[in-house]
Amino acid sequence: MDSSEGMSKQEEKIPAQMTNNKKIRIGFADLTHTGRGVSSIMFPYGVSLVASYALKKFKGQIEADIFKYPEDFKSYLEKTPPKIVCFSSYHWTTNLSYEFAKRIKKKHPGTIIVFGGPNFPLDTSDKKKYLEKYPLMDFCLEGEGELAFAELLKKLMEHNFDVKAIKEKEIKIPNCYYLSKDILFFGAFLPRLSDLDEIPSPYLSGLLDKFFDGVLSPGIQTTRGCPFTCTYCQESILYFNKIARFSYKRIRDELDYIAKRNVVPELILVDSNFGMYEEDLEFSRKIAEILDKYDWPKFITVSTGKNQKKRVIEAAKILKGRLVLFASVQSTDPVVLKNICRQNVGVSDSIEIAKTSEEYGANSFSEIILCLPGDTKQAHFKSMLDMVDAGLNVVRSHQLIMLPGTVLASRESREKYNMVTNFRVYPRCFGRYELYGEKFSAFEVEEICVANNTMPYEDYLESRKLDLTIEILYNSGIFYELFQFLKQKSIKTSYLIKKLHEQSISKGSDLFDIYDGFLKVGKENSWKSAEEFENFLSQQDTVDKYAEGVFGSNEQLNYRAITFFERMDQLHKITYEAAKQLLLESEKLSDDDTSYLDELYEFSLLRKGSILSFDKNISKIFHHDFLKLISCKFNATPSSFKVDTGISIKIAHTQKQKELISGYIKQYGSSIDGLGLILSRSHINKLYREVSAGK
Repeated sequence: MDSSEGMSKQEEKIPAQMTNNKKIRIGFADLTHTGRGVSSIMFPYGVSLVASYALKKFKGQIEADIFKYPEDFKSYLEKTPPKIVCFSSYHWTTNLSYEFAKRIKKKHPGTIIVFGGPNFPLDTSDKKKYLEKYPLMDFCLEGEGELAFAELLKKLMEHNFDVKAIKEKEIKIPNCYYLSKDILFFGAFLPRLSDLDEIPSPYLSGLLDKFFDGVLSPGIQTTRGCPFTCTYCQESILYFNKIARFSYKRIRDELDYIAKRNVVPELILVDSNFGMYEEDLEFSRKIAEILDKYDWPKFITVSTGKNQKKRVIEAAKILKGRLVLFASVQSTDPVVLKNICRQNVGVSDSIEIAKTSEEYGANSFSEIILCLPGDTKQAHFKSMLDMVDAGLNVVRSHQLIMLPGTVLASRESREKYNMVTNFRVYPRCFGRYELYGEKFSAFEVEEICVANNTMPYEDYLESRKLDLTIEILYNSGIFYELFQFLKQKSIKTSYLIKKLHEQSISKGSDLFDIYDGFLKVGKENSWKSAEEFENFLSQQDTVDKYAEGVFGSNEQLNYRAITFFERMDQLHKITYEAAKQLLLESEKLSDDDTSYLDELYEFSLLRKGSILSFDKNISKIFHHDFLKLISCKFNATPSSFKVDTGISIKIAHTQKQKELISGYIKQYGSSIDGLGLILSRSHINKLYREVSAGK
């Protein structure tokens, strides 16, 4: 029996009196914090799928409303209380959702509170502790939310929404957990949906129309499931192992609907391995049709497939440079990869996929996770610098977050690898809110690994400093032209990065204050125990400190933004000086090289300095033809493009660039936090001033 047949029979069992009454109001909330800008920028897509499926299965019996912003949710709750409130619980929203749940229960005790989402503990004993920690959750759903919520709703209808009766009878509901008399009850797991088109589109039905606001980015899904077993990921469990997909027509129609209404440059694909399967190429063609028709999306964020490099490369080609290609390597160290069960993912293939992006004008992105089991300072340095020398556009290190629902967060893993953790507020995930006349604060707490049995804390800090160096010097593409020149001289990019890193972290260096501030903020923003942290959060003025930017930032992105927007002149000066030193030490610096580097320094600074200033319209005479050098991506001997008489070059933003930058500022804001997010999420090379022939 498939899920749809099962539901037909279930519908027949619904009491007649329930079908004759007025519609049951259900609120679905995937909230975002707004204490310092919008923290979660994707449409509330997951809960909208659950709502769409419920509306279909209980046609005419329920009404569903979907929410993202706390202020909008507040107005809804205060107008007419719903019968059920469903919260999408991620580690960046759980506490905000629960603070709303507490006040809903206080005002309307009969309102049924349901939580669901990926970050539910794996161990049964930990599930029980989780529900004990959040006692006002009436039910917690696991697995695919659409089927799970439909089953729960059926049981609630059968028992006239009497939660107490359900719990006293100890009724086991599939994919559903609850506590009764200090005992954890749960039902068997339902089979996953094999045909995802059973879920009506929340876009085509208009459920998501109000979220086309110029701030949120639309998200869609083409497939569900992941065949890999990476221990840091919630999808590693066997339940998610098989792949299901939406139809081509469904995706094409959704994209057309979105493109007509959307004003932000980004499309988010929430697939785990896009481009891994033959069908993904057809999906790419459907997206390409939208590109041709609307010149949107400007870029596509997705986790690309592993071990199928040819298909991923073909997908990038079809999507004309809009696809951000990920090399989710996590580490290049074989011991680390073995410990996280990632040996079946080819590192070299991932790198090759990302490297080919430039051919199609796409952005390439690599992720390394710091402090994984077996990681060392030497291994982390090598992993990061390997990615730099591989030529990826962005090499980013993430801290290891102990996510509930993952193998790494289990007690067994913690003990096995002697994992030492700190607690901090998830960046930008905090704020002050109001409901029923009561003001309250909410913070999201994340637990990060800062040491293990192979990486002492001091080595962790040294690794963090290297990560910042790469963010500043490499990830913005500021010195791409310089790196290309050094390659021609057989000098690896990593050599200059290492040299600048060693210089910059030394006392007395021009950038020492950046690193000193970076580590200081990191330490001030983290606590060694959950109890100590919660005591700090309970202090009256804490939320103000976060709102003012004293706490709660992503220090890596923020210090990158500070350096990029406030220290660009200084950054160019020390980098070009270090490059000349390297060339001198290698006996590879000629007079022609010096002349070229001096002009390249000025040219680069004019293009990349103060990129938010649109009024700079520069014409200048250079003695190297930078137009031709750009056309060959600086992969040529500069002296062959020398023009003794000089060539006039114009440097200015195009109208499209101005519109793109303005869109980013509207979406993320112009604070240091916001600017850090722009640098991290955009293809920053596309924002540097364009170059054309001068008069």
